[in-house]
Amino acid sequence: KTLPPSSRESYSDGGAGLGPKMVYSCSNPKNNSGSEGSTGIVRAFHVSNGTEAWYVETPMPCNSYPSIGHVAGVEPLAVVVVPGSFMGQENLHGEILALDAATGATLWSHPVTPYSGPEGQAAGDFEGFPTRSIDKLQPICLPAHWSAPMIDGNGVVIVGRSDGKMYKVYGPQSSFKGTVSSKMSVSNGTLAEVVPLGSAFLHGALGAAPGMFAISSCDTIYVFKK
Repeated sequence: KTLPPSSRESYSDGGAGLGPKMVYSCSNPKNNSGSEGSTGIVRAFHVSNGTEAWYVETPMPCNSYPSIGHVAGVEPLAVVVVPGSFMGQENLHGEILALDAATGATLWSHPVTPYSGPEGQAAGDFEGFPTRSIDKLQPICLPAHWSAPMIDGNGVVIVGRSDGKMYKVYGPQSSFKGTVSSKMSVSNGTLAEVVPLGSAFLHGALGAAPGMFAISSCDTIYVFKK
């Protein structure tokens, strides 16, 4: 095992994902606890012996799980992470980031608009508090900034955010072969579609089956058929 001695006091909701020869983790370095203004770290370890292959610090906290696969528009196998701060503050920054699984080099980055929720809460938490309290349910969902991302069969990255929106990143605009619709926008050279769904999402929000995709927010499940 590889324990970074300088990170014993850190905290993250992040976890690990398994690739063909390495396992990748998303966490926070030093004494960072995932709040706005702090950094995150992505680390790769050889499955064969547990030694660290590479690490990359991210400009925002890494509070979710990585996804490993081939993403559209780039050749190398990718590790996709979604840095972003925990709830409880205003003007929370986030991005969707694809790294080369072998080296940690950035393949592309898709920054998103900073989010400020009511009372510093995720979308749906403030609005749903009275109803949940009456029904004697957990009063708020309190998610991390992002769900865990998913890479679909076409290499599109799909992820839910605490602003109540689902993001679909098609990769670099320069390599996109489809038709750009009015619902798509470009950030840092990457093309994405943002779908408003209302409430925030927990880590395991996304699921897929042949011809079908589902995403569960903190209060609703949405199912899409091909």
